[in-house]
Amino acid sequence: MLSLVRANIFQRKTRAAITILAVAIEVTAVLVIVGLTNGTLAEVAGRLQAVGADIFVQPAGSSAILGLSSMTLREAIVDRLQETEGVEAVAPIYIWSALVGGGAPVNTWGIDPRFEHVGAHLTYLDGRGLDFNSPSAAREMVIDRRFADSNGFGVGDRIMMLANEWEVVGVARAGIGARIYVRLSVLRELVGLPTRVHLVFVKAEQLDRTGELASRIEAEIPGVQTTVLEEYSQTLGENIAGLNAFRIALSGIAVSLSFLVILLAMYTSIIERTREIGILKALGGSKTYIVLTIMQESMLLSLFGVIGGCGLGWLTAEMLMFFYPTLIIQFTLDWMIYASALGVLGGFLGSFYPAIRAARQDPVSALREE
Repeated sequence: MLSLVRANIFQRKTRAAITILAVAIEVTAVLVIVGLTNGTLAEVAGRLQAVGADIFVQPAGSSAILGLSSMTLREAIVDRLQETEGVEAVAPIYIWSALVGGGAPVNTWGIDPRFEHVGAHLTYLDGRGLDFNSPSAAREMVIDRRFADSNGFGVGDRIMMLANEWEVVGVARAGIGARIYVRLSVLRELVGLPTRVHLVFVKAEQLDRTGELASRIEAEIPGVQTTVLEEYSQTLGENIAGLNAFRIALSGIAVSLSFLVILLAMYTSIIERTREIGILKALGGSKTYIVLTIMQESMLLSLFGVIGGCGLGWLTAEMLMFFYPTLIIQFTLDWMIYASALGVLGGFLGSFYPAIRAARQDPVSALREE
């Protein structure tokens, strides 16, 4: 049976190659899109956790993804948090999605010296940190290495942002907080909200009582919500509306694509091989034998497509991250298995009808086909 399957595939090499490529593209699409989603969420969580704080406080109802919400807190809440029992230090942050050089929005944080008090320590690969005291240093910025590499920026370069020219004074190691750091007071003045912040990082005096402190902050200060940074990764995945629906829809599209491609390929193949199938049945081939032969052929094509899709997905991810260094694409074993299973499932479903149709052919009528 396997020799017959191989012969059928090699007899129609072009069709087999196109079918394999279609399944591979389906697997690649699932891996890259889900990998990009997972990588982005993991990076967001990792960058926040790397700040070193224990809790961050936002306005009640804010999005779990920082920067997506325009809701802000009053400056007075920062002082109130500092006075809360169990709080060691606080650091207010103003978030801005900056358009730099006509490219995509870049995550920018306005910070002040308190940023280091909660545990954040930027490691400078070149240059220095922000000068918070000198009036002449108001338009300074620090950028992270990924942003610097992707745009060709370095210390001493001048960048236009918010209709102002900023000087890059430092390039920091990537992985902590934002892509760009500027002075908190300057950023808030430029956007017209000099007394507002988007979030406040909180350092707890006792690490083992972080959860209790977060609950007390919510109880004592109306209109705020807290997130324990240790649990942020899980919270992020659970609270992003539509993420699971998106993955289900993507899976459905992937299975449908594999199904239609295999269905078309196998159906046309059955029509072209009507006489061959008639001869096989005349020689004693059972319906089960014919069904299994057709199914094995489609499953073998799907398997080649899955293997090719995993390789193509890895290559595509590497190319995207090479040309766009700020992108993070993260493949996980469970999603690789899932994407592969989708490709095989589509191949199985797509070959089922053609296989049944072939098995039901009347051998006498099939032998009359030209």
